Amino acid sequence: MRCARTLVLGLALAAWPAGADNLPRARPAELHPGLRVEYGSLPVADGVRLRTILTRPENAPRPPVILFVQWLSCDSIELDPDDDGGWTQMLRGVVRRSGWAVMRTEKRGVGDSEGGPCSSLDYETELADHAAALASLRQRSDVDTRRIVVFGASMGSRMAPQVGAGVPGVVGIMTWGGGSKTWFERMLAFDRHALELGGTAPADVTSRMKAQTRFHVQYLIEGRNPDAIIAADPPLAGVWSGIVGTAADSHYGRPFAFHQQAQRADWAAAWGRVTVPALVVMGAFDWFENAEGHETSVRAANRNEPGVARLEIIPRMDHHFTLFDSAEAAFRGQGGRADAGPFLRLALPWLGARAVTADADAEG
Repeated sequence: MRCARTLVLGLALAAWPAGADNLPRARPAELHPGLRVEYGSLPVADGVRLRTILTRPENAPRPPVILFVQWLSCDSIELDPDDDGGWTQMLRGVVRRSGWAVMRTEKRGVGDSEGGPCSSLDYETELADHAAALASLRQRSDVDTRRIVVFGASMGSRMAPQVGAGVPGVVGIMTWGGGSKTWFERMLAFDRHALELGGTAPADVTSRMKAQTRFHVQYLIEGRNPDAIIAADPPLAGVWSGIVGTAADSHYGRPFAFHQQAQRADWAAAWGRVTVPALVVMGAFDWFENAEGHETSVRAANRNEPGVARLEIIPRMDHHFTLFDSAEAAFRGQGGRADAGPFLRLALPWLGARAVTADADAEG
């Protein structure tokens, strides 16, 4: 096994573009039957180099290509051969079964990428890095730059239209698990889900939501840091600690600036600029998000281009491509079964249609 991994890594190194400023590898190379794995580095505006991973069918000279825009957390986009969780199943399925090349870009401070730490990475910088990844992809001669799909998952679903709308060569946008209402609205819905599904007494939900709303107004809309809010109103310390994912200096492991910049983003406007086919998908038991946010994305895209976007909701599935018997079980993470199959049965045919459509357009 070690020899096989070393051989693939050697092939990957040889495939890097001439003159590329390569980054050292921290992990063994990925292995995918019938695919070539190429590790590269992307220099971004401030000179930081980001790890890129391009997988491509061995026998396709210029395949269409997917740019993957990932989640909020600082988890790596590399695929662990020993992991069979829902996210890995999903990514592995797209990489191996779509027939498309797939480009992933590691965030600053994650994996081989320079910069960071990722826990200090703000929204606007991360968004700019993904835009740079798309720009670099469009300069490649070994993929079909007339056929690019931007695929955003979780937080990446919000970035995907910002990155891909109106860009020449982008023939589709696909998203999973993220809508386009403001971050403030999303946070309130998320907080309510956590309270209700977590068993908070109905008589307490309204009072807690009023307090959390008051906190989020100051934190997200007014742009004040939580420590300043608490210093001015000490009883609100209990509100902050009661919100899911909060810490003294971070929220979901990212800096406060990330969330405040996300609040300033106009995702509905970005969806309004989408004129190519869009597939918007979520799980029915995704307590991180709600259907209304996804419907907002589809309505915005369809406003100027009727029928260009569609929403699919997968029964029983949570945010992590895991099937549960109830929303409460999904919230608790109890009794679930990781199965990205229902998503792949939607995504793979949709990708196939994008390739055929782009071929017809090019011939025309």
